[in-house]
Amino acid sequence: MLLTVRSAKQTEIEWVNTCYDEVEFMHSIFDNEIIAIAELDGIRAGIGRLVTIDLDHLELGGMYVFESFRNQGVASAIVDFLLENRPPAGVVYCIPFEYLVPFYKGFGFASCVDFKQVPKEILDKHLWCKEKYSHPTSLLILKEGQEKMI
Repeated sequence: MLLTVRSAKQTEIEWVNTCYDEVEFMHSIFDNEIIAIAELDGIRAGIGRLVTIDLDHLELGGMYVFESFRNQGVASAIVDFLLENRPPAGVVYCIPFEYLVPFYKGFGFASCVDFKQVPKEILDKHLWCKEKYSHPTSLLILKEGQEKMI
């Protein structure tokens, strides 16, 4: 099977947000994000995004691999694509479900311990996630220069 990841086209934003509705994720805003679409043999297999918070901060999120494509490297390919294509901001945050923390730590993310430096938008979304989802969530940080370990 051929796994590819590409940037979403503006004409695909409605489809992206329909997918996010299925899992109760916040909608994407095309002009403020890099939205990745993974395809296996040309069939859409998953999506993810990198949201610009400000010049120095980004948020990796919206990771959604469609059920029939799980355990085939799709999520890793999406994260690789987004991190490789990110703007030169210094810090990337991620708010995964806790059971996914080991996956993100494999890309160099670490648990965020200094909440004073975290942008308000990230803190607000972290609180929203804790209230919205039944699964616990964590706040992770990837500083510029941290390397992937997997």
